[in-house]
Amino acid sequence: MASSPDHSPPFLDVDQSLTNARWEAVSSSRSDAEIDRMAAAIGQNFGEMPPPVARILAARELGDVSLETYLDPKLRDLLPDPSRFQDMDRAAARLADAVVAGRPVGVFGDYDVDGAAAAALLVNVLGALGLQVDVHIPDRMREGYGPNEAALMALRDRGAELIVTVDCGIAAHGPLEAVANTGMDVIVIDHHLAGPELPRAHSVVNPNRLDEDGAYGALCAAGVTFIVLVALLRELRHREVITTDRPAPDLMSQLDLVGLATVCDVVPLIGLNRAFVKQGLKVLSKRGNLGLACLADGAGLNAPPTPHTFGFLLGPRINAGGRIGASDLGVKLLSTHNGDQALGIAAALEDLNGKRREIEQEIRAHAVDMASEQDDMPVILVGHPDWHEGVIGIVAGRLREQFGKPACVVAVGTDGTGKGSARSIPGFRLGSAVIAAHQSGILLGGGGHDMAAGFSVTVDRMDQFHDFLIRRFESEIGDEVPRPVRKVSVMLSTAGVLPELSDWLDRIGPFGAGNPEPRFALPDCRVGYAKTVGRDGAHVSCRLDDGSGGTLNAIAFQAGGTPLGDALLAGASGTPLHILGRVRRDHFRGGRAMQLEIEDAAPVRKRSGAGL
Repeated sequence: MASSPDHSPPFLDVDQSLTNARWEAVSSSRSDAEIDRMAAAIGQNFGEMPPPVARILAARELGDVSLETYLDPKLRDLLPDPSRFQDMDRAAARLADAVVAGRPVGVFGDYDVDGAAAAALLVNVLGALGLQVDVHIPDRMREGYGPNEAALMALRDRGAELIVTVDCGIAAHGPLEAVANTGMDVIVIDHHLAGPELPRAHSVVNPNRLDEDGAYGALCAAGVTFIVLVALLRELRHREVITTDRPAPDLMSQLDLVGLATVCDVVPLIGLNRAFVKQGLKVLSKRGNLGLACLADGAGLNAPPTPHTFGFLLGPRINAGGRIGASDLGVKLLSTHNGDQALGIAAALEDLNGKRREIEQEIRAHAVDMASEQDDMPVILVGHPDWHEGVIGIVAGRLREQFGKPACVVAVGTDGTGKGSARSIPGFRLGSAVIAAHQSGILLGGGGHDMAAGFSVTVDRMDQFHDFLIRRFESEIGDEVPRPVRKVSVMLSTAGVLPELSDWLDRIGPFGAGNPEPRFALPDCRVGYAKTVGRDGAHVSCRLDDGSGGTLNAIAFQAGGTPLGDALLAGASGTPLHILGRVRRDHFRGGRAMQLEIEDAAPVRKRSGAGL
């Protein structure tokens, strides 16, 4: 869901839906006539492609990528020459020196999924090359984000003769300076935006260095690490360390880690990232990584893996260790070769994730009550001493979704200093606002990007910061929060929701940032057999019929007790609704059964034509 000014006409005349959203057609630089012509041409070239899919592709901007490559992205077509990146050859040579000499390597990672996956890639591949790898993942509460001098020195004292930072390090000037002064080499592998001055290190590999062209700036840290390892194996072949008698580790078998990190770090799923996720899902289905297999079993995965598996089943469980438990559990899980250890860590993460949900739900309920008292404010800012720092980012995202406003959530410490996490809506540059507040002396620190930011603030400055954000919002957007907008890809009929449609949607996935999942509008639907399901009636299950010759099972998650859920339940009496949702396979009824995941609905005010 996005927010934007009301420039486009409402789709199906839905200006205010049951979730208070406006429906608009997906934006495209092409006219409707051009889209129709291109969709017809695509349909001729791919004879079995359903017309709705052809129209979705015709409206999308694929850039220089051919439609064939888009539908079947392969690493061999999309993986760049590693040498195109600054310092890549230098980093690969230094790692190769360590392999040849058999010298221990220390790895400093991050406590999120991307950091854990990147660190595990190094453990798995360098370990297969015979190196001892010592990993340190910082504690979120005690150490915070990024390399610190004490931990780096501890890696050195435990025997590391080379240190590699992953998913961090680009801004760690002081700690890396201290390590460099000891004569220790450090390789920085990162993807966060670099400043004009790089940290003092042996080599800095980062597609977001200012002297890079930005073509691969969308990679997550695990993706960058994978390319570093490609360069390392190439260097080892050149040195004849890798031969027919001593084959290289199988990098392709590690793509489940890269796909996992790519989805969980919410980087754009375009180009190489789509190939990483697409191939990563194939590797995940083979269950070669013991930790991921055990985690999937514990999460109850009983269907072929999808990006949802990475982002909503596996990712949150791995993140739970860094949020409320032991920060190194994720990398240990992803790099273990011991079945019993994998089972134990997966069980521990499952338990921590359950506790994380309980903590999050309690804080979320409290935060919603506080946010409800800020109806007249375009930006939400709430905080409390009892809130856990590890989940405030999740809660901020929930508030943003529920209220359609930028939301800041602060966990206040006993010293009167709060650590905050914030999420924005399109149009409001939140990261810039936080940086400006820091520069103005309102915040102790902070930074981020347009849609998310973090900050630290003293309790006595929270109201001042709130006022600052409101003024920035009004200067950029106005004094009213724009109505949420839901983008509609194409119209569809209930009879048109067929397994073949789902098969083709799988081909144009994986979906995520930069490659959004299509939303379908089903006009003039009658709702039948509606009922609440799930714990405390949290969801609404129903059947849809638009008179096209087929009925369709549907479900609206978390709709119980909302205007959307009430309308679906009341719709069983015969009141027609326009329905908006995403096509899903209903695995509980067999692999070929279909259903619609309802996202929104609107009363029918004007009769519409049949869908495709």
